[in-house]
Amino acid sequence: MEHIEAQAAAQAGGQDRLRRAWTGMLEDADRIADGITAVLLAKGPAGGGWSTPELQALLRRSTREHVGRGLRILAGRADDDGGTARAVDVWRDTGIERARQGVPLEAVLSAYTTGNLLLWEAMTDRVRDGRAEITAEELVTAGRRLWHDLGVQSEVMSEAYRRETARRELRDLRRQENYLAGLLEGRAADPEFAAQAEQILGIRADAPVACVVAVVEDPHSEPLHHPEDRVERMGGTSRWGVRDGALYGVVAMQGADEAWLSDLLRPAVDGRVGVALARQGMADTAAAFRLAARAAATLPVGARRLVWASARLPELLVETSPEVGSMIVEQVLAPVLALPAHQRTTLLDTLRALLRHSGSPTAAAEELFCHRNTVIYRSRRLVELTGCSPQEPRGRLLLELAVLAHDLAVSGGRSAPAG
Repeated sequence: MEHIEAQAAAQAGGQDRLRRAWTGMLEDADRIADGITAVLLAKGPAGGGWSTPELQALLRRSTREHVGRGLRILAGRADDDGGTARAVDVWRDTGIERARQGVPLEAVLSAYTTGNLLLWEAMTDRVRDGRAEITAEELVTAGRRLWHDLGVQSEVMSEAYRRETARRELRDLRRQENYLAGLLEGRAADPEFAAQAEQILGIRADAPVACVVAVVEDPHSEPLHHPEDRVERMGGTSRWGVRDGALYGVVAMQGADEAWLSDLLRPAVDGRVGVALARQGMADTAAAFRLAARAAATLPVGARRLVWASARLPELLVETSPEVGSMIVEQVLAPVLALPAHQRTTLLDTLRALLRHSGSPTAAAEELFCHRNTVIYRSRRLVELTGCSPQEPRGRLLLELAVLAHDLAVSGGRSAPAG
């Protein structure tokens, strides 16, 4: 019993000596804090995360506050500034502030680690100089206390930092989506909106952009996998959102052409994707989004392909005016479509081959693996039924449009909303 009491008394005595040693350091708190700041800034303002004079002044002031508060707590004088509970609040507030100021989390953690290390070194110097009367074991105890506190500080501050970062990213994402929706709705014609969109989206208002629309066929699938990552890796800028069953986005072209963007996005395509260029920048985005959506709609349901509106002009004409497309099919192809299935399929396949080869029966026969005279016979039959000849410009145009309209209707393509 006496041994236990003696041990407790020794521990109490050691704790009292440590508190006196920490109290003695209070008079040097600002000097120690400035030394910590100097060490942090010596790593390089950019590398250490304190990249501006304002942030460097903030670091100096914050370090003084943290060192002073920490020494008072270690000295047993926590009541001077609200105690340990308030210190935890300070660590949490620091994490939130640093996230808002854009200081990297690594730089903040480095500041805490460096601060605690230099505090312990300052205590070691006082013991070595005889200004603090504590034993070597008690000095080790002081170090353990500092590293324990560092763990708590880092955990509290990091959690607050990450939560604030997540909140800010969500807020920024929502703002970006709101301005993307404005581009879809044609609001970029307003110079004030365009200027705000330029700031929020990080894309020049007057620079050409590609407008992309990917039709979401299945809510559990992605028609375009992580396009922002692919664009960013190539040094580009893009912003994306989801609306009315479609993934849509703007991509800053930065002098790149259609082939460059096609090659960039094609490996990510897993659905129907349409692209159109807004040559005048944001002012043209509403029209470009509509064209991109219609280009995607000209592809058959279930297709996994990227197409530019500029390469689908005939299809766009038919898709944009379905009434006209239906009329052309009725007037041109109705007699063919009324035939028995086998005859209908044979004549339509022959017509498509003739159209692909500018009406040449020889080239069409080679594609269809049949005799040239067979194609000539079928061609005459098509002229009889449709009243149009694949060898005549107007007839070929009507036949092209009729086949396009028919194939679009059969494929089940539908427009993707955009604006």
